[in-house]
Parts: sequence; C-alpha cells; structure tokens
Amino acid sequence: MWEVTTMEGWRTALVVQGVTLGGRSIPVVAGLLDPPYGPQVGIRVGETGESVVLSDQIGSELIVNLREAIASKLKAEGQL
Repeated sequence: MWEVTTMEGWRTALVVQGVTLGGRSIPVVAGLLDPPYGPQVGIRVGETGESVVLSDQIGSELIVNLREAIASKLKAEGQL
C-alpha cells in the first residue's frame, strides 16, 4: 500500500509500508523535502527516523539500483 500525502517539512511525500527483516511493518517516506535552503530530494525510514537529503545523482542511482534489484528478484522467481 502507498499513499501520496503532505507532511510537515516535505513538499511531496510518498509513504509506503516496508517490512523489517524481523517482520515489523515500518513506514518509508520518499519525496521532496522543504528545508530553509531550498527543495531537496529526500528519504526517511521509520516514524522517527531522520530525513536524509540525497543529491540528484544519488537519488537517480538509488532508483536504478532498486529497478535492477526488482528485476533480479523476479528473474530468480521465474517471473521475468
């Protein structure tokens, strides 16, 4: 499940529920942070986790890596 929402300190936020290796549900937030020095791409894991600013390059690399990981998982499961 995912939800695009507004959150304090964020211009846009996509909130999804992840699951820890221990099986606990945990929110993951990605979007556009709104710090005093201008909009920044960011991510946060957990309700009380720190928001982390990502450069455009690192954000792009993260997206590519996640797509490759999903493709590898689907291939290993025989779904690709």
